[in-house]
Amino acid sequence: MLSRPRISLTAAIGLIDAIKVRNADPDEVLRSVGLDRRAVSDPQRSIASRDFTRLLNAAARATADDCFGLHFGEQFQPKDIGSLTYVVLNSPTFRAGIDNIARYLRVHNGAARVSVALDRQWAHIQHVLTDLPDESARQHYEYSLVVGLGTMRLMAGSQWTPSEVHFPHQPPGETSEHTRIFGAPVAFGCPTSAVVVESEFLERTVPAADDRLYQILRDYLDRVLEEMPPEDGLPASVRRALGESMRNGDPKLGHVAGKLAMSPRTLQRRLRERGVDFKQLTDDTRRRFALNYLREARHSLSEVAFLLGYSEVSAFNRAFRRWTGETPLAYRRKVER
Repeated sequence: MLSRPRISLTAAIGLIDAIKVRNADPDEVLRSVGLDRRAVSDPQRSIASRDFTRLLNAAARATADDCFGLHFGEQFQPKDIGSLTYVVLNSPTFRAGIDNIARYLRVHNGAARVSVALDRQWAHIQHVLTDLPDESARQHYEYSLVVGLGTMRLMAGSQWTPSEVHFPHQPPGETSEHTRIFGAPVAFGCPTSAVVVESEFLERTVPAADDRLYQILRDYLDRVLEEMPPEDGLPASVRRALGESMRNGDPKLGHVAGKLAMSPRTLQRRLRERGVDFKQLTDDTRRRFALNYLREARHSLSEVAFLLGYSEVSAFNRAFRRWTGETPLAYRRKVER
């Protein structure tokens, strides 16, 4: 059975407070969709993207805020998403930033797709949720585009506005909040959700981009994509969770199990049923990442150790020697010949 696409719970940072401040009970909202605080409180975990949609819909009903997705997105800090946001913010041009969102977005939300449709004057930055009917996903779409707006404003300045905003769902009874937040005309019943800008805007440079950090983050996210196969299956899901967790330190069983919304015991049992050992899978994932990183001279050994979750280069050296029988430096010199 294919699993549902998942979304990182970094997307839900601040959600409990957003419900509280509107005088609703967060626990009742969570229970109404079969969740509890523990299921959504750890930003290192993920839930089904469809469940996140249901949660936003339930919050809108409980708070009597028909624009809950808009308002939650407005208060959300895009940097809380992590590496995906930072690679976008440090892209050399706005077009490169959008391309990076399109390439790496599934690391954050497996149900979301971003693309650019260009004509002579306009660029439509399109956003689609593949796992949901457009009408039921209204809150999710509106939340996502406001978070996207916040990200663009971190790059272009706090007063930046698009030329138009499009949504696939039908217009709600009141649209003044949409206009206020986006600062642009908002159209409904469109073929896709999209932010429309002038085509030339995409070629502008991003003023505060850090090229060195950009290369490090792109390499890291490329490794996540390369090493986490697109096919379904538990080992692939565990590898992906490991790849996303390594930069935060040595990935532990409980931490990875939490990202997959299961207990450590259940994860171990399900891996054993497939003839896979968690420690071996972790070790092999790190080994494969390390070999790829070392083939590129732009990373120092300390940077590679950091990207793999080692607190010290010496620990990385010992692990690499165990994997290959040689030091990372010796391996790098060999592949550079």
